[in-house]
Amino acid sequence: MKYAKERVVFGRPIGQNQGMSFPLAEAHMRLEAAALMIAQAARLIDAGEPCGPEAAMAKYLAADAGFRTADQAVQTHGGFGYAREYHVERYFREARLPRIAPISQELILAYLAHNVLRLPRSY
Repeated sequence: MKYAKERVVFGRPIGQNQGMSFPLAEAHMRLEAAALMIAQAARLIDAGEPCGPEAAMAKYLAADAGFRTADQAVQTHGGFGYAREYHVERYFREARLPRIAPISQELILAYLAHNVLRLPRSY
């Protein structure tokens, strides 16, 4: 993964502050976990094997990771997170859509609960 040049704030690298580094580390873990699930679903698709649960989990995890990462970016930028010139507000807006379309996260959870965990239908 290619990382951006580290910025300096208050005379030291911004990543030296736990308030900055911890959310970035968490976002990195979530995005990497989603990428692994996407790769698993893709392997099954390429092999011609059933992949419904894996595809559903990949979509859920990727949408969640993207949204949480964009949300943290807005939080980190504070009021500037809404300013169009920083593009963070656009990333946040765009990261919201995969959580609801083409299928909502709640429907993915219902599908997994019923078809993978074999729990009774909740709908």
